[in-house]
Amino acid sequence: MAIGSVKLDKKTGTYYFVVDVGKKGEPRKQKKERGFKKKKDAQDALTDLLNQVNKDEYIEPSKIKFTDYMLDVWIVEKVQNKHMTRLTADSYISYIHNHIEPFLKNKTFGELTSKDIKGLVNYLKTKKSPQNNKPLSDSTVQRIYNVVVTALNYAVKNELIKNNPAEKVDRPKIAKRKLTIWNIEQIQKFLSSFEYNRHYVAFFLAIHTGMRQGEILGLPWSNVDYQNKIIMVTQTLEHDGKGIKQGAKTSSGVRPIAVSDEVIEVLQKQHERVLMEKELAGEMYIDNDLVCCTNIGKPVFPDTLTKMMRRKIKELELPHIRFHDLRHTSASLMLSIGVHPKVVSERLGHSSVVITLDTYSHLLMNMQSDATQGLSSLLSKKEESEPVEIEQELRDQKCDQPVEV
Repeated sequence: MAIGSVKLDKKTGTYYFVVDVGKKGEPRKQKKERGFKKKKDAQDALTDLLNQVNKDEYIEPSKIKFTDYMLDVWIVEKVQNKHMTRLTADSYISYIHNHIEPFLKNKTFGELTSKDIKGLVNYLKTKKSPQNNKPLSDSTVQRIYNVVVTALNYAVKNELIKNNPAEKVDRPKIAKRKLTIWNIEQIQKFLSSFEYNRHYVAFFLAIHTGMRQGEILGLPWSNVDYQNKIIMVTQTLEHDGKGIKQGAKTSSGVRPIAVSDEVIEVLQKQHERVLMEKELAGEMYIDNDLVCCTNIGKPVFPDTLTKMMRRKIKELELPHIRFHDLRHTSASLMLSIGVHPKVVSERLGHSSVVITLDTYSHLLMNMQSDATQGLSSLLSKKEESEPVEIEQELRDQKCDQPVEV
C-alpha cells in the first residue's frame, strides 16, 4: 500500500507532496510535486496519485509515450484552462497525427533525446503535405517544432521530465519570401471588376486598410465609427469560418484604423445592402452584426474569397497573389508615398516596428536610394547658388576687401 504526505515549503509558501511510487519488491522510488497554493489542492493531487499507484495504474513519466502526453494531457489541459482555442487545438492534433507521430512513433519521455528532435526537424524538411502533396513550408516546419518545444516545456514545468531535450536544437529558420504585390493599375483593374459583387468590400478594405482577412471577415458594424472615420479591430473570424474570436493575432492587433471618406462611403453602401437583405430575409436572417456576411447574415468562409480571387485573377490575367498579399500591397503603397514605418506598423497591427522594417526592407532600400539622390540634388543646387549670393554681398558692401566665406 503506497503512502505519501503533504508538506509546506517555507521558502515559497506553497505546498508539495511526496509519495512512494515503487512497486513491491523493487527499490524505493519517491515522487515529489511542488507549487500548490492551497494545502487542499496538494492533498487532492496526492490522493489521485495514490489511487493510481494502489490500483497499479501509475506509469513512470519516463515510460509515457510523448505523443500520447501531447494529445491526452498537454492539449486537453490547455483547452480546459482556456489557454488554447478549439481551432489551435485541432491544428496541433493534425500536426501530431500527420507529422510528429510518424517520425517519433512510440518514443517515451525516457527515450526522447535532442538527436530525436533534430531528426524530426530534418524529416519535416523533406516531408510533403497530405493536403496538396507539396513540401512543407519553412513556416510550417518551424510551427511544428514550436509545438514540440512548448509541449516539452509544459512537461518540465509539471516535473514529468527534468530537462527539455529540444533546448540543444536550433530553431528551424524561415527563408525570406519574396513579396508579390500589385501596382496601382492592377489594383484598380481588380477592384473595378468586383465593384457590384457583395464581397467587394472585403477586397476593398484589405487594400485600403491593410487589415488581415480574419479581421475583415470578423469586423462588426459596431466597430465602424462613421463620424470620426475610424475602424476598431477587436475580433477576428477563425480560419475555418466557424467562430468569432475576441482579440487579434497579437495584443497590438487590437487597434484603431483611421480611414478616408472613400472608405466610409463604401462601408455606408455595404450597410444599406445588409439592412435591405436583413429585411428581405426576415426570420431566416442570423444577425451577427458583420460587415462582410452572406445574404442571411452568416459569416463568409475565408475559402470563398480565396476561390473568388483566383478565378478573377485568371480572368483578368493579373499576376497571381494571395488575399494576404493585398495587405502587403497596402503596406508597400503607404511606404512608397512616404508614410512613416511606425505609422504603417500601427495600422497593420504588428507587434513591433522591427517586423515592419524587416518585412518591407527591400522597399525601404529603394526609398533610401531615392532619398540619397534627392539629398544630392538638393545639395548640388545649394552649392551652385552660393557664388551668386557672395557676389551680391560684395556689391552691396561696395568694398574692395574680400569677404570671408
